[in-house]
Amino acid sequence: MREAVRLRSWALLWGLLWAFAPALQQPISEKIEKRISPHIVLFQEISTNPPLAIQGVRITPARAVSFRSALGNDMVATEGALRGRELTSRMAQRHRALAAINADFFDGGDPLGLCIVNGELVSEPYPGRPGVGWTITGQVVMGDPTLDADLTRPDGAKQPITGINRVAKAEGDLVLFTPFYGTTAQSAGRGVVVVLEALPRPVRVGTQAQAVVREVREGNAAPIPATGGALIGTGAAAEFLRTLQAGERVVIRVDLRGDGAAQWRTVQEAVAGGPWLIRDGKILTPSEQGGGFNPQTFVERRHPRTAVGRTAKGEVIWLTVDGRQPHSQGATLTELAQILARYGAVEAINLDGGGSTTLVVRHLVVNSPSDGAERPVSNAWLVYDDALRPTLPRYTDYRIEPPQATLKVGEQVRFRLMRGEQPVSTWEAVWGAVGIGFIDQWGRFRALRPGQGVISVYTDGQWLHAPVEVVSDAPAQNGNRSGN
Repeated sequence: MREAVRLRSWALLWGLLWAFAPALQQPISEKIEKRISPHIVLFQEISTNPPLAIQGVRITPARAVSFRSALGNDMVATEGALRGRELTSRMAQRHRALAAINADFFDGGDPLGLCIVNGELVSEPYPGRPGVGWTITGQVVMGDPTLDADLTRPDGAKQPITGINRVAKAEGDLVLFTPFYGTTAQSAGRGVVVVLEALPRPVRVGTQAQAVVREVREGNAAPIPATGGALIGTGAAAEFLRTLQAGERVVIRVDLRGDGAAQWRTVQEAVAGGPWLIRDGKILTPSEQGGGFNPQTFVERRHPRTAVGRTAKGEVIWLTVDGRQPHSQGATLTELAQILARYGAVEAINLDGGGSTTLVVRHLVVNSPSDGAERPVSNAWLVYDDALRPTLPRYTDYRIEPPQATLKVGEQVRFRLMRGEQPVSTWEAVWGAVGIGFIDQWGRFRALRPGQGVISVYTDGQWLHAPVEVVSDAPAQNGNRSGN
């Protein structure tokens, strides 16, 4: 009898363990949130099994909150190795943003998808890839419209415009260049170039404007007048441009169609990425995501990730997942969507990731870029909260303890922010570091790479820094940088 009771007890215990097994298998994580303004909260989640570092901001819509799309160096193409790209932290600092996140994939300095800056269409949508925009009335718009634009000659003939501010590459391309591109319009091959003057700006979605032809010539490049623009056509588009004469007027119509096109006519700022992760509350399968991304190398493999989502309440979520590093393995696109859903997103879009993944708060990089240094990118998404009033620092006797540190790769140290002899609350400080290691929002620094650097902290309107050196017992190797 006792044996039977014992067996039933064991059976009940195993049944309970089996029922709760999924919960027991959930990774143990540490979470922290810090309010950095009346409408913006910084959050971080650190897991050790599996290793994963998630950083993000939750933005509550309000009249005081606004977004901005920033181009690297404020234009698409520049001379030099960076070709128009810039660090996300530099863009945030130049534009005095409260927080910033890297945005679109890029070719040189050219954002590959939809980009609207201060009401002007700077880059057309990439087929099948979504974007996120902010309207002049403070609404967030998400969708994947397509370009609907054309050029009308004086004789009434029309030709579709296939691109905005990008190198003309495909046969039959007709690309419109504005001063946002830079100083010189370009084509990958020979075509017909038309230099325009008196082009009204901004070139807004849903508008048309007249411009005067200054010059028509054969070639693959042309100057872009500061008060005008340029057109480059190849193939059939080149034949269409060849009949134009200097002094003639042409009509340029620019619009978007499909997937909420009417809303995009009121968008003031926009960036893009892809693919879709969540639509109408549904996590999309890889076959539903679209965008032309490689399933094996991009979709199903774990990488550093950047994404933007929107909750049912209208909150905007920016989220980054570190990857390719000992403290964080990265995420597949499905895992990324699941994380966003857990944070309440009912719509979500993947942005450029890998070495580009960067989240900046208070001018500090709060994630750990996988290259071992912040990567220059073509554009960024910035946020402001005018409800945060500037104030003078209340105290000046802040310091970091320890004031400096030397560690081996893999070792950790806890930094604390002190005011006089008292530690400052963790919730009043924002920590950041780039290059040699990762510091979480508890102030715990983990050494990842040999080298010299600093950890930084923001509090009470001021920034403090402490030098850190990371040494390795292994011989130094040339080109020791992680990531792609």
